[in-house]
Amino acid sequence: MGAIIWQYAAAGALAVVWLLLLVRRLGLPSRRQRTRRDAQSPVWLSIVGWLLIAVLVAATAGGGLLWLLGWPTMPKQAAFSTTEMLDLLKIGLAVVAGFGGVVALAVNYRKQRVTNERFKVAAELLSGEQAGLRIAGVSAMAGLADDWDAQRQMCVDALIDQLRLQEGDQGAEVANKIFRALRERLGTPREAGPWSALNFDFTGVRFVDADFSERTFAGAVIFDGAEFTGDHTSFERTAFHRTTLSCHGTTFTNTEVNFQDAYFRYTAMEFVGCTFDRATFNMRGMEASRRAIDFYRSDFISSSITGRDTTVRLIRVELCTLADSTIDVQSFEPSFKALRFSRNTVVGGEPAGLPTTSNGPQ
Repeated sequence: MGAIIWQYAAAGALAVVWLLLLVRRLGLPSRRQRTRRDAQSPVWLSIVGWLLIAVLVAATAGGGLLWLLGWPTMPKQAAFSTTEMLDLLKIGLAVVAGFGGVVALAVNYRKQRVTNERFKVAAELLSGEQAGLRIAGVSAMAGLADDWDAQRQMCVDALIDQLRLQEGDQGAEVANKIFRALRERLGTPREAGPWSALNFDFTGVRFVDADFSERTFAGAVIFDGAEFTGDHTSFERTAFHRTTLSCHGTTFTNTEVNFQDAYFRYTAMEFVGCTFDRATFNMRGMEASRRAIDFYRSDFISSSITGRDTTVRLIRVELCTLADSTIDVQSFEPSFKALRFSRNTVVGGEPAGLPTTSNGPQ
């Protein structure tokens, strides 16, 4: 009987402890000053504080329950039965587990508050007026993304948002810093990096000599409405795994778009409503044997699509306008498999290997 009473007392005390910890967890984040003070204090001090609170509450709750039960006495040691000994063992294990839970809760709660504070500081630096502050913000946000698995996507989105805001020489310096942070974490063509599985939405970003070469992407890669300029736009030896490379309304101006030796594994390439103005689309050695490459309602102005030793399943060119531009099908042999060239308008020039009429081979 005594063991059962103690078991109920311990269970009640633990329940009160967890309830108070939960209430404290929900109530503290709104206290800004205390958050900053706790972020600066040692972790062990927080754990000791939580344990002291737990012990105090447990002792108070346990004493109160015993008082309500009339202070029952424990039997002498010789009178303990096997069942009572097992019950006492269970109580001891429950108490140990309860204190372990208190420590885990204190550590996790402390970590969450610290990471939230780090995100706020990094975001403030990224929005700073001086380039030096923004560069420091890039390092802070990238470092936080490395440490914060649960919100890594949010941190990377914050970095990419800054690419849309950078202008002038100082802006270029900040943008280069962001690109270096991305490249360092996107692995190699043979091995994915810690950020490879994330989604990268570069919508509306203006790139000059963009270099995404020799990286691995396993999440969505979006360049809708983006603009690529400069001598080289490189995706050379870049690997894309089970995703989509989306270029809707994208502009490529006076640049070589280099997909040489790029590898697309179950990945679609969509070039919809794009403009290729004096651009060369180089697919030499590219492998995309599982999904199609689509050029739809796009304009080619003095531009070309070429390739050699290329393995592709299908290239679809539909409702496009080719003005003094070429799609050199002959250069794709012998590994080129299929081309669908339909309902296009050809103005000047002659796509190599294709008829000069508006409607090519189906």
